[in-house]
Amino acid sequence: MKKFILSSLSCLCIISGNLSAEIINEEQLTKRVHAHMVIGDYSEACNEAFVGLQTYPASKILWQAYLRALAKAGDEKGLMANWRLFIKKFPGEACNREMLECLAWAVIENGSISASPGIRAISLLGAYFSQDAKGVALLKQGLSDNNSFLRAAALKLSSNLADASLQEGVLRLFKEEKVWNVRLEAIKAIGQLALEVSRDALTTIIAQQNSSAEEKAAAIQALVAMSDEMERVQIKNLIQSDRAGLRLLACELIAHFEQNQDVDLLLPLLRDHHAEVRAKALEVIGQLRIKFIGKLPVVELAIGCINDSDAFVGVMAAWVITLNDPERGMPAFVSFLSHECREVRHAAAAALAATGKYGVPLALKTFNSSQDQYVRMNLAIGLIGQRTQTLEACHCLYEALQSKERWMWEEGSFFRILAPSILKHDDAIPNYPEAINQLVRLNILEMLAIVHYPKTQQAVKGFLQERTWGLSGMASVLLLTEGDENAVDLVKALLQDNEQKVRMQAALILALWGKGEEAINVLQEAYPSADKELKGQILEGIGRVGSTDSLLFLADKLQEPYQSLRIVAAAALLECLYH
Repeated sequence: MKKFILSSLSCLCIISGNLSAEIINEEQLTKRVHAHMVIGDYSEACNEAFVGLQTYPASKILWQAYLRALAKAGDEKGLMANWRLFIKKFPGEACNREMLECLAWAVIENGSISASPGIRAISLLGAYFSQDAKGVALLKQGLSDNNSFLRAAALKLSSNLADASLQEGVLRLFKEEKVWNVRLEAIKAIGQLALEVSRDALTTIIAQQNSSAEEKAAAIQALVAMSDEMERVQIKNLIQSDRAGLRLLACELIAHFEQNQDVDLLLPLLRDHHAEVRAKALEVIGQLRIKFIGKLPVVELAIGCINDSDAFVGVMAAWVITLNDPERGMPAFVSFLSHECREVRHAAAAALAATGKYGVPLALKTFNSSQDQYVRMNLAIGLIGQRTQTLEACHCLYEALQSKERWMWEEGSFFRILAPSILKHDDAIPNYPEAINQLVRLNILEMLAIVHYPKTQQAVKGFLQERTWGLSGMASVLLLTEGDENAVDLVKALLQDNEQKVRMQAALILALWGKGEEAINVLQEAYPSADKELKGQILEGIGRVGSTDSLLFLADKLQEPYQSLRIVAAAALLECLYH
C-alpha cells in the first residue's frame, strides 16, 4: 500500500511538471510579467521576467517585457545595463521606436521625482518637448511642486498646451498662489490659454490699487487676448473708470480690434492725470492712422501734447504729428533726440525710425551728427528699413556689434527700442540677460544679412568667436524665433569654417532654429570633447532638429554619468521619435 501511494505521488509530480512545462511558455511568462505591471507590482514583474529569461534567454518578447518592467520600477541603472545586453543579442532592435520611447520616459520619469529642483526642472522640459500624454501628466505634477521656481516653470510650459487637466491646474494656481512671481506667470498663462472663466478676476486685478504694474500689464494682455470685440458702451465705461489700469485696457482694446469708430472716446485721455495713459492714447491714435477725431485734426491735438510734463508723452506726440504732417512733426522731434535723459533720446530715435519714409530727412541728419551710439543704432535700423543710406547704416550696426555691452529690446509701445540692457536674472531662464543679449545681436545680424551687407559673414563669425552661443532649454522654448532664410544661409556657410569653435557654434544656432540637418554631424563630432554644459546644449540642439538619424547617438547618451545629461538626451530622443 505504501509503495502504491509513493508511486501515485511520483506520477502526479511528473504529470504536474509536464503540465507546467506546457503552460509556462515564453508567451505565458510575458503575460504574467505584464499582469504584475498592471497592478503596479513592478518589483515582482522584474523578478518574474528575470527568472523567465533563465529558461528562455533568446525570447525577444520576454526581454522587452523585462526592460519595460525595469523602466516602471525606476531601476535606471539596471535598465541601461540590460538594454546593452538586449541590443547585443538582437542588433536589429537598436532602433526599435517603442523600446527607445520606453527608455527615454524611464529616464525622464525618474528625474521628475529627484530631490534636486534642477533635475526636476530638466525633467519638466523633457516632458514638454515630448508633446505627449505622459508629458502632460508630469507638467501637471510640476504645477503642484513644492518649489515655487518649478511651479512658475510648469506654468510657462503649460500655457503652450491646450490640455484640460493643465488648464485646471493653471486656474487653481491663479486663484490660490501666494508667491508673487508664480502668480504673475499664472496670469500670463490665463491669457495665453484664453480661459474665459477668469475674465472677472482679471478685471479686478487691473482695477485694484495694490496690484503691481507687472500684474496689471499681464492682466490687460490676457483680457485683450480672450476678447473678440468690445461694445462701445463697455469701452466708455472703462475710460470713465477711476482706475488707470482700466483706462489703459480701453486703449488696448480699441487698438487690438481696430475700432476706429470709437477713437473719439480717447479724447479725454489726452489730458489724463497718468502720463502712461496719455502716451497710450496717442499711441493708439497713431497706430490706427487716425487723421480726424470728429472735426478736430489729430495733428492739432498732438501738438497740444508736445510740451507735456512727461517727455515720453511728448515723443509719442511727435511721432503722431510726423505720421500726418512731416514738416511740422520733424521739428517736434529735435529736442527729444538731444534730451538730457538717454532713455528719452533712445525712445525718440526709435519713434522717428518708426515713422518710416515720413521721418527720413531728420533721421539722416541726426544719424550723421549724433554722438549717442544707441540713437544712431535705432536710426540705422529705420534707415535700413527704408533702404536709405543702407551701407552707412549697416556699417554703424556692424561697428556696434564689436562692443561688449549687453543689449535688449524695450517693447513697451507700438515700436521697440534698442537699448543697453537693464535686465535682471530670471530664475526660469538661466543667464537671462546674456540670453536676451545674444538674441538681440542675432536679430541685428539678420538685418545685415537681409540687405546683403558685405561684412555680414565676418560679423557672424566674430559673434560666434567672441561669444559662447547656447540657450538653455527654457530660453529656446520661450525666446527663440525662426531665423530669416538669409541668416540661415549665412550661418550654414560657417559649418565649413576652419575653426572648430565657429563650426560648432554655427551648428548650435542652426539646430535651435530647427534648420540643422547639416549641423548634426558637426554637433556629434564635437560632443566627446565638450564640457558638461556644452554637451547639454548639443543634445538640446540635436533634439530640436528632430532627425531619426540621431536615434542611436541619443540612445547611447542615456548612459551618461550625469543625470541632467541623461534627461536632456531622453528629451531629445523623444523629440526625434515624435518629430
